[in-house]
Amino acid sequence: MKKILPLIIGCLISYGTMAQTNRDVSGVVKDSTGTSIIAATVKFIAGKDTIFTRTDIDGKFAFKSIKSSTFLITVSSLGYQALNKRFLYKDGASPLILDPITLKAENRMLGEVVISGTPSVTIKEDTIVYRASDYPLRENALAEDLLKRLPGVEVDKDGNVTAQGKAITRVRINGKDFFGGDVKTATQQLPANILESAQIIDDYGDQANLTGIRNGDPEKILNFTIRADKNKGYFARGTLGGGDKDRYQGSLTANTYNNTEQFSLIGNLNNTNSSVFNFGGGGGWGGGGGGFQGFGGNSDGLTAVGSIGLNYRKDYGTKLSSYGNYSYSDRNNDVLSDQLQQNNFQSSLISTDQTSVKNLINDNHRFNWNLEYKPDSMNFIKFSPSFSYGGTTDAGSSSYIQSDNNRLSSDGTSLNNTVSRNPNFGANILLNHRLKKRGRNLSLFVSANNAKTKQEDDQLTQYINYIVNGGTSTVYRNQELYDNNRNSNINANLSYNEPLSATTNLEFNYNHSTTNYKNQRETFDITPAGLSTYNTSLSNDFDYSFSTNRFGMNYRVNQKKYNYSFGLSAQPNVLEGRSVVMGVTTPNRNTGFNIIPSARYSYNFSRTRAFNANYYGRANEPTYIQLQPTPDISNPQYPVYGNPNLGAEFAHILNFRYNNFNFSSGDVLFFNLTGNYTENKIVSNIVRKMDPAIGLVQESRYLNTDGYFTTNAYYNYSKPFQEKKYVFSFNGSANYINNISFTDDKKNTGKNWIFSQGLNMQINPNKNFELNPGLRYSFNTNTNDAITNNNTQVSTYTLNFNSKVFFLKTWLIGSDFSKSINNGYSSALAVNPFIINTYLEKQFLKDKSATLRLQGFDLLDQNTSVSRSVTGNVITDSQSNRLSRYVMLSFTMRIQKFSGKQPQQQMQPMGPGMYNRSGSGHSGS
Repeated sequence: MKKILPLIIGCLISYGTMAQTNRDVSGVVKDSTGTSIIAATVKFIAGKDTIFTRTDIDGKFAFKSIKSSTFLITVSSLGYQALNKRFLYKDGASPLILDPITLKAENRMLGEVVISGTPSVTIKEDTIVYRASDYPLRENALAEDLLKRLPGVEVDKDGNVTAQGKAITRVRINGKDFFGGDVKTATQQLPANILESAQIIDDYGDQANLTGIRNGDPEKILNFTIRADKNKGYFARGTLGGGDKDRYQGSLTANTYNNTEQFSLIGNLNNTNSSVFNFGGGGGWGGGGGGFQGFGGNSDGLTAVGSIGLNYRKDYGTKLSSYGNYSYSDRNNDVLSDQLQQNNFQSSLISTDQTSVKNLINDNHRFNWNLEYKPDSMNFIKFSPSFSYGGTTDAGSSSYIQSDNNRLSSDGTSLNNTVSRNPNFGANILLNHRLKKRGRNLSLFVSANNAKTKQEDDQLTQYINYIVNGGTSTVYRNQELYDNNRNSNINANLSYNEPLSATTNLEFNYNHSTTNYKNQRETFDITPAGLSTYNTSLSNDFDYSFSTNRFGMNYRVNQKKYNYSFGLSAQPNVLEGRSVVMGVTTPNRNTGFNIIPSARYSYNFSRTRAFNANYYGRANEPTYIQLQPTPDISNPQYPVYGNPNLGAEFAHILNFRYNNFNFSSGDVLFFNLTGNYTENKIVSNIVRKMDPAIGLVQESRYLNTDGYFTTNAYYNYSKPFQEKKYVFSFNGSANYINNISFTDDKKNTGKNWIFSQGLNMQINPNKNFELNPGLRYSFNTNTNDAITNNNTQVSTYTLNFNSKVFFLKTWLIGSDFSKSINNGYSSALAVNPFIINTYLEKQFLKDKSATLRLQGFDLLDQNTSVSRSVTGNVITDSQSNRLSRYVMLSFTMRIQKFSGKQPQQQMQPMGPGMYNRSGSGHSGS
């Protein structure tokens, strides 16, 4: 008993001691900026015991049931200095929450380290950020090559970029427009190895970024941030090439960076359908890192292009920033096309088979500039003038055969020659003032624009009518049309923010918009003998204006995890004008009033998962063609009659968006659902008439009606395997259009479904192999309730495969295959082209800075385009020529040198979402 009692007491003491020291230990790891570090390794050492864990998505870690009160914590993460810290606490059972552990960044160049402490994709409200270093690329790769690797981002063969199913319309570098925001200019010129990140942003404009109130339809933009060590230096690339069939290519791009100063020069000359600047058409060009240089063959026709552009940016201290660009392009395009058009009516089907030849010459200048001035922390001013000039010469001819219910009704030819000039001036100014009370803000945005069009149009139409009961009649119509049109617009938006608490605010806003249109047309009839007569009945002077005044209020709540806003606006609108025909003035005036609710909700589950919902409304005025009271009968078989009594449309738009990046698995999911219902929709009414002198006439008229709506759903799911060596991406969309049209004054509802599903794979087992197979299926069906003979369906299977294989260290062979299988198109136009492009490249000199390439395009000589459009009661199948088989030998030289460092923080944001000068880009509110 004497031996047992001390043993029992000792056990009790030991148990009590254990009970007191069993506790949980937790903490959080951050960097020097306060940002949580994800997936950092945390080691707990107590005596001989060692436990490992990793920080979660919020940078937090925890150890369960720890016995010792004296222990060592070791934290390490790539890109940061390791930290060892010893802790000593009193014994007890209460949980231990350690003070935040801060890691310092390693003092190494970013090119030498991959930072894995943060996820490769981060999501915050309107912004998705992809870290460029997590998508390894070969030397000489361009920004476009990086975009092709990003989940949810697609780059087509012409270089057009879409993100989450929506087209990218603008590109910025470090938050500033690059060449006016021209997409291909940036994606096909910037080296990928200078990029820190690529950011996909839903941008609502500078004023919305200041106030935090985001209403309306955002612009999908792409912002590239430059690596800190690439902010000082230069890079340049030049290419010369020549091929058979007199094909040629020459290009030069040169860029210098000196921290807060940047200069870029771009030039291009080719006849391979490759455009640098986007003035409204043309394919892309590029080819760094093994891409296809100069192949723009997916744009219609044969195109020769010459262009040059300058871009400049400079910060003058911390208060003033100036940046802008000038671009010039000359484009000559020749197109051969065949069209089969079906005009469907309740009792008949009118088919027109047409062949046309067209030459289009565009001459364009564009100048944009921006001045940002921040005199102090309370005020911000941005002034943005712009100018553009476009000259166009359009010459073409066509021949057609028309049948009515399989009976030949007419055949003929037409010639046209159109010359137009379009100068455009504009300017925007943004003023923002912060008041003394935190969160109180006043901003004013004003834009003004003036555009002119002077056009001379010479049209000749000759055709033969085949009368139902026998016989024929011949129609000759030659007219010269002189149009002088001008429109000027002024828009002003005033916003005042009043904070109600630390997390809530009330915004009052007022918007005024007025657009004035002045349209003059002089029409001359030309006889076969060449005599010219002024046609007073087809000449007119038509002026009109559309103005709106909107008064609104929005309430906003901004929490750490979520924010929401809702508001209400009242908007009266006035559409008024006058027309002068044959000396008679006819006035008209239409008014409307809209109550416009708006709502927005955003929830951030984490830095990698977010949900957004948004509703807004907008009014759309009719166009000049839809309003003009004087008919346009330049084509006597298809005259157009405007309706000056039209009212404005009003559209309701509802959007849901869910984005999720799974940090542990790398899976990415994007989902988007959008609905649009339009009140007072402007639609066409096609009315048939039989004119004894002209034959069958199809008049286009316009009216307002209800019932039009659309829905669109899009998803993208991407799953990587083995550290992104293998990536499978599934994406698809479903669109429904409830289209309203009228034929012979009878209403028809068209139900148009468009489905698309794609599978793409990235296969990169090692640095020497890049394989990218893909498959896409699309299905388009259209049914009608009043015109049953207009029900159609078409489908397309598209198989794609492109590859790059590197061998013998400096050799590269690449291929790009595309096979299309089309079903349901008119048999005369249905083609199933198989396009094969390939190249062989030799890299040499230091850092592989020079390449010699032999490339072949469309080796089977099958490149052509096939498309279908459905508008109202009209179905049009089209086939056009494209750039066909050729072979080219080209030489490319690249030079690059950088010695940059992290620039100072300048031009910090004035409010939620403004871009700063440090290259961190957009930040959601």
